[in-house]
Amino acid sequence: MNRKTRNTKTKEMVMSTLSNSDSALCHEDIDKKLSGKIDRVTIYRILQGFCNEGKIHKISGDNGKTYYALCDNCSAGNHHDNHIHFRCMSCETVSCINETTVTPKLPKGYSVSGFSLLIFGYCPNCLTC
Repeated sequence: MNRKTRNTKTKEMVMSTLSNSDSALCHEDIDKKLSGKIDRVTIYRILQGFCNEGKIHKISGDNGKTYYALCDNCSAGNHHDNHIHFRCMSCETVSCINETTVTPKLPKGYSVSGFSLLIFGYCPNCLTC
């Protein structure tokens, strides 16, 4: 079914929050930044819709949280966010590192749809503190 998505005030608020952030945000971060102006379930639905539309991508953190960041040239059903993600163990920010990565060669019979590479350590801001 090809449903046209509406641009609502709540979607604009979530997209603005993501666009104005220097790092990827988890649901909890977005909820805090919006000061409870949008119901938590609505935020989840909006995030899922943005993922489906190719506007944002998910990053699975080593801490069990899912983070969201803007996509670059993705479209509905066609994500190509196979880049490095970095999570600082001190300030807990998650950043997209736009370095080209190579998909590892897998044994015969496997088909790659995408991959996620998460590096964790300390960001430049935390190293200078």
